[in-house]
Amino acid sequence: MKMHHYLRQWRLDVGKHHAFVLKVIRQTIRFAYTSARCKAGHKLARTHDARVDLQEELGLHAFHTVFSRKLQAYTRMLRVLSFELSLPRRRHLRKRFRSIVAEGLSTLSLLCF
Repeated sequence: MKMHHYLRQWRLDVGKHHAFVLKVIRQTIRFAYTSARCKAGHKLARTHDARVDLQEELGLHAFHTVFSRKLQAYTRMLRVLSFELSLPRRRHLRKRFRSIVAEGLSTLSLLCF
């Protein structure tokens, strides 16, 4: 939702600059994933047996879900995100993260943006 807010503030024409926005989305997901993995590798986390069981697919799904609420503004990006989520390497994770996605969708319905 922050990304949606930033794009509206910048008054960026998402239709023209969808490739730029997709690169930013991928970098954001990669940064969050790398940051979580790094924090799980610190000494304190290792002493408490912390582990990270995340997949980048969750980030793609989150962006797809939020942008699908604004279909007119993000049509091209939604097509690309839908295609990436439908790839065989991402499809097998759907069952594994079904409960997490359902929980996230329930909280998203409470928010209006």
